[in-house]
Amino acid sequence: MKRLLTYCLMLITVSAMAQEKVQFGKDQCAFCGMTIRDHLHAALAVDNQGTTYKFDAAEGLINFLKEHNEADFKTLLVADYAHKDEWADAPAATFLISKKIASPMGAFLSAFADKADAEKVLKKKGGAIYNWEEIKRKFKDSRFGLSDHRHDHHRPDGQAPIGVMGDHLHPKGGIMGSFRYMRMDMDDYLQSSQSIESAQVLSNYMVAPQNMTMDMYMLGLMYAPSYRVTLMLMQNYVQNEMDLVSRMGMNFSTRSAGLGDMKLSALIGLSEWNNKSLHLNTGVSIPLGSVAERGATPMGDNMKMPYPMQLGSGTYDLILGATFQGKAAKHSWGIQQINTLRSGRNSEGYRLGSEFKANAWIAYRLFQNVSFSFRLEGTKLNGIHGIDPELNPMMVPTANINNSGFERLRSYVGANIAMAQSGWLENFKLGVEVGTPIVNKVQGMQMDENYLVQVGLRYSH
Repeated sequence: MKRLLTYCLMLITVSAMAQEKVQFGKDQCAFCGMTIRDHLHAALAVDNQGTTYKFDAAEGLINFLKEHNEADFKTLLVADYAHKDEWADAPAATFLISKKIASPMGAFLSAFADKADAEKVLKKKGGAIYNWEEIKRKFKDSRFGLSDHRHDHHRPDGQAPIGVMGDHLHPKGGIMGSFRYMRMDMDDYLQSSQSIESAQVLSNYMVAPQNMTMDMYMLGLMYAPSYRVTLMLMQNYVQNEMDLVSRMGMNFSTRSAGLGDMKLSALIGLSEWNNKSLHLNTGVSIPLGSVAERGATPMGDNMKMPYPMQLGSGTYDLILGATFQGKAAKHSWGIQQINTLRSGRNSEGYRLGSEFKANAWIAYRLFQNVSFSFRLEGTKLNGIHGIDPELNPMMVPTANINNSGFERLRSYVGANIAMAQSGWLENFKLGVEVGTPIVNKVQGMQMDENYLVQVGLRYSH
């Protein structure tokens, strides 16, 4: 009887302590940063200095302890699944993993103050029962509870800046749709990395471009058939416009618009540890974009457009790379390297240069629904191989393959905004980035890039 009274007193004490310190719908998980909403799966830890750590799931607490010494904590509590808003001492609790009981972070883990309650649920739902030491061993070398922390898309920094593609995997059955708009503006001229005047260009060519803008509208779809594989499709629509001047002083413009190349990719998870992950980016670029665009110029009404005004590559190209990223309570970061390897020659007799691109970013969650990011992007684009016989390389620099290829380092600042923390808008996220080159070295004579703006809306479920 005395033991029973002591046990009841302990339950009342820990329940009062937890209810006082966990504010559901407001507090955030110390392990992943998600808002704590689930009364039946939350957890709490208090260290020996009195600092409280709150978790949206018991698996968050267990993974948190992988990086800390359990002896440094005087209190470890888990929500009692059998009794809403009641709590259990974690080392004394019984744990159930059942595929029929979803927990916030995907480990299907529930905790019970009374082993008899756990056994009752086990008979109905199936699964396996563990004590505290057993469940910690179960998690020690497993990915339980880590994969969905990695897939936490409700955090504003749960996804990379809007200009980064293929940065994250989804949980099994997860989907994401995105719509992005990108605008790039170019004017003035570079020869290697030195600025030159338009007059110097006209001393070598009959026509000199003065300004070029590219507007791209991108539709993206992602689907995860398994926890390790996420499939991705990206299709864009491109609009190019170029203003030019002839050696005789005549100003004119050319335009091209249409579908660009389609990209089909598979993101393949390789490893996860301590809230970090590594995955492969693989795919193929399908040549849907036209490489035979024509337009009116002073030289004729149906002239072949130069290389930068075409809409695609005209070749099937291999995409290969990798992404390494991590998250903490208030910030996330990532490194990505993606190569686009061109193959063969297109119907017009040439092949675009292969592209090697590396991204590094860090994002800080300043508010619950807003994060700010800084990103560096380095790109090496090889020159064009082969020649389109319809283009006169003496007419305009953009028709001369010696003026193709570059090495460029851009810097970006951006923001992600989670549209809501609950309700139908919680799955939407708005992103914006503005970038400009800080290092720009071109082959031959090429236009200098001014800025690049990207805006996008993403839906994850």
